[in-house]
Amino acid sequence: MIRLSAERTAPSSSFRTAAWLAWSLWALAMALAGLGIVFLALSYSTPVPPRWGPRGFPAIAALVSSTIGALIVSNRPRHPVGWIFAWLGLLSGAQVFVEEYRVYALLTMAGSLPGGEISAWIANWIWVPAVAPAITLLFLLFPTGQLLSPAWRPVAWFAAISAVGTTVLGAFAPGPFEQFAYLNNPFGIEALGNLGISASSALVPLMVAVLASVASLILRIRRSSGEERLQLKWFVYAAVLVALALPGGASYQRFPAGPIFLISGMALTQVAVGVAILKYRLYDIDLLINRTLVYGSLTLVLAAVYFAGVALLQASFRALTGQDSPLAVVLSTLAIAALFNPLRRRIQAFIDRRFYRRKFDAGLLLAEFGRTVRDEVDLGRMQEVLIGTVQDTLQPAHVSLWLRSGPGGLK
Repeated sequence: MIRLSAERTAPSSSFRTAAWLAWSLWALAMALAGLGIVFLALSYSTPVPPRWGPRGFPAIAALVSSTIGALIVSNRPRHPVGWIFAWLGLLSGAQVFVEEYRVYALLTMAGSLPGGEISAWIANWIWVPAVAPAITLLFLLFPTGQLLSPAWRPVAWFAAISAVGTTVLGAFAPGPFEQFAYLNNPFGIEALGNLGISASSALVPLMVAVLASVASLILRIRRSSGEERLQLKWFVYAAVLVALALPGGASYQRFPAGPIFLISGMALTQVAVGVAILKYRLYDIDLLINRTLVYGSLTLVLAAVYFAGVALLQASFRALTGQDSPLAVVLSTLAIAALFNPLRRRIQAFIDRRFYRRKFDAGLLLAEFGRTVRDEVDLGRMQEVLIGTVQDTLQPAHVSLWLRSGPGGLK
């Protein structure tokens, strides 16, 4: 009994240590991101060379990644994805700090604080070790925390080596910094420049590692079943949202809100991973996908009806009166209000038939069974209908029906 008690307390102690470390990393990430936001507020009006996305956006990754990572580690300390997220959150917080510190120290109040060039140097490459594990190892290890098979071990090593190589080249490639072109890399190695090796060329093997990791995830999806398939559905659902937001995120100069949608989608992906690993409301994914398809399609159809209605009615008013009329907007609004419920029902029925055929057929059979039970008086016929409905909806290997014939026994 004493030995058994000791064996039970050991995992509890390791759980507490892992949770303490994860939440300590969370606190450090929040502190770094908070300091970065302070420097951002102090230098917000300072003109900065253009870059992708709004200033300070890595703070969102710091908050979401470190929180999801700490939650996963607190419950599943041996799952590597939790530590990947904790690492991503910590480096994202550090990225916010060094990026905004360099702006303040080099531009806003030039020379007022030490280490401006060092912070610019770190900001030039810190995003690589932050993002690389999230776009390679996450695909390889999700959702089980293990590789799909030992054959994928070289891919994992290649991903790790590519990330380290890209980081080293980004840190020691000679020449000016990307945003602060008047500053040369103080730690640049001229031999790398003479060889023609640049930080951008180092991204090629990293992208190859990303594609191989995505191939592993696709293969895992094809082989998955049961609970693992539901976990992968959560991830794929969020990844589709990110893919839809990519065009807007890639055109920051023309569409400033685009990166916000992209960042939000990436945050939702991390939340989806946390939900899948912690298995919190895991079985709600089919309902979530269904509602997204229904209301997403409904929104597009109603928007098309609204703008088409406004355009046609305004053209009619111009032909009749020679000028536009606000009545076109009112009539179009009333039209979409009247069409909302009928369109929603039709779209719901179409999606159920197209994507959820078995559940749709089962629902129809259960509705038919309810009508039969309400109207049928023959007990023999009732038994046949009940057994047939169970076979058609649940498709069990065997069905048995026991009816109590009276107080004395079963029939």
